[in-house]
Amino acid sequence: MDFATRDEGTSRSGPARRTVLARVLGGTAAGLAGVALAAGAAASPANAAVRANQADWRFCVKCYGMFFRGYPTDGACPAGGGHDSAGYNFNLPHSIPETPTAQHNWRFCTKCYGMFFWGYPDNGRCPAGNAHAAAGYDFVLPHDIPETAGTQRNWRFCPRCYGLYYYGYPTNGRCPAGNAHSVAGYDFVLPFI
Repeated sequence: MDFATRDEGTSRSGPARRTVLARVLGGTAAGLAGVALAAGAAASPANAAVRANQADWRFCVKCYGMFFRGYPTDGACPAGGGHDSAGYNFNLPHSIPETPTAQHNWRFCTKCYGMFFWGYPDNGRCPAGNAHAAAGYDFVLPHDIPETAGTQRNWRFCPRCYGLYYYGYPTNGRCPAGNAHSVAGYDFVLPFI
């Protein structure tokens, strides 16, 4: 038996899986949708990351933090008022498996709109008061990999507020726990569009 025969919908052991799927789903269009779904499930994790990204994550020039700019307002900045965006439009992966070079448990805070690490018993310090409030996707951020033309490195975890901030300037922005952010952990390398 060769693979061409299987793809045409027949084999010595019965109809190919694609043919059965097409019949069960009720026609050619439904069969093609099932095939596309099966092909997506067999794709590599790198390809899955391309399909599971969220854009509109931005750098704040006031606090140096990463925040979501997809709402009419810009959240709460520890330097006062809302965040002020500049630079790249980051397109961050979510809902994919964690790997040795990609850490999960990064979340959106509904109070400040910032990106924070949700992997500790408490939720860090939010500029809108008390701890961050997690919602939405489980972001899986790549780290300690080479920077490319479509990525930016030097994004770091602050152990005082649990936020993600840019560590590429002589100062470290403004931390909601007071003074500047502190640096710890991985060097995150984030994709942008």
